[in-house]
Amino acid sequence: MKKFVMIVLIAATSILISQDCDHYKAEIDSLMAEFNAIKDKMSDQNITRDEYDDLYSIYTDAWSEIVEKQKEQKKCIESIKKTVKVKVEPKRLNEGLPQIFGVKWGSSRLTAKEKLRNAEGLKISDTDESILEYRNGKHFGYSVNKWQFSFNNKKMYACQIIYSSDPNKNSLKLYEEISCKLIEKYGEPSYNKNTFPSSYKSDKIKLSSIKNGSVTIYNKWLFKNDDVLRIGINENGDVMMTYLVEKLHKK
Repeated sequence: MKKFVMIVLIAATSILISQDCDHYKAEIDSLMAEFNAIKDKMSDQNITRDEYDDLYSIYTDAWSEIVEKQKEQKKCIESIKKTVKVKVEPKRLNEGLPQIFGVKWGSSRLTAKEKLRNAEGLKISDTDESILEYRNGKHFGYSVNKWQFSFNNKKMYACQIIYSSDPNKNSLKLYEEISCKLIEKYGEPSYNKNTFPSSYKSDKIKLSSIKNGSVTIYNKWLFKNDDVLRIGINENGDVMMTYLVEKLHKK
């Protein structure tokens, strides 16, 4: 589809350039015909010196005019190319990044920890100044292996969720199921990369390519202020969801 859109844009650009700059080509062609006619007359062995000098004066003027018209034609084409250049902005949801367990983004580590104390099924496993890490619990109805809430300048800016493996489905199937739930909730992703080479027939080969880094798989949604919700499969073959507040991340 992207290839088709690009072809259409190129075709449209060519038509616009042809329509808007055609008069320069016609003028240059006319001047070139006059220029060549003068040149032929100057080659005549029977013309006098005075006639030659007069023709040479016209010859140089005609060539100068051709050069100027060619410059104008080039400017016209470049101007149209800039005008028709299309920049497609990614889709953004007109809402803030969803909270997790009611913890507000930008919360302090202490506030987040107090709020998460009452979250069903969560068990704290690690903590320092920059993270709060938990085990167990559920997200979107699926069992979670690990939650990692990250802090920058003492403000919570991100959460990574690694889902537990499921004996009844591999990571690709789990990824597809959760992606479908996200699409139902937020619509089509702002960005996505879900294509494997046609020679990768089995899920085993596909998962192996993700683990060795030769293929990246993800769906990503942009919210207000370029905040991100992303689901993908990491280098360990686990399905991982990431919430990221861009402004707090960069501070």
